[in-house]
Amino acid sequence: MGTETGYRSGWGAYYLGMNYPLRFALFGALLTGCALALEDHPLACRFYRSTLAMGLLYLFIALWIMSIFGNYGDMRTWERVKQIELLHWSIIFGTVAGWAIYYGLRHDNDITKGFGVTFLGINLYTRFFELFWNNLHKAIFFALLGLSFWYIGSKAETIWNLGKREESSLPRT
Repeated sequence: MGTETGYRSGWGAYYLGMNYPLRFALFGALLTGCALALEDHPLACRFYRSTLAMGLLYLFIALWIMSIFGNYGDMRTWERVKQIELLHWSIIFGTVAGWAIYYGLRHDNDITKGFGVTFLGINLYTRFFELFWNNLHKAIFFALLGLSFWYIGSKAETIWNLGKREESSLPRT
């Protein structure tokens, strides 16, 4: 898809007004939608998990890049852009991650739930770096970063151990 649209655009930055990440975000959304629609199809169900994972991967990585660079084709144009002009891409990225978490919880789908949680975290940490890298003293910046990792790790460990405690309390057969 990337090669074909690149060829049709004469290897320029845009095809139909879209840069590569925007094209891949749409492609990932289409692939994800097809996977979810064909989940119960008797022939297509064999490809459901791999198609869904690849669609979500294309979608979320492209949205992450879009949240940083927007729909700009060259670095000189992007460097002149104010950060607030890219806010809508971050909101779209967070909304899609929220949808993936909601869908995963609602339909007991670990793939969408996992992608949603992972990329919501990536979105939040990317915004943290964008907003505070130049504005905070580096010691405070890394202290906050370390505290957040410690907090998330301790909560993850609690959840992990909760699952192990439930397994150990079950009678052995």
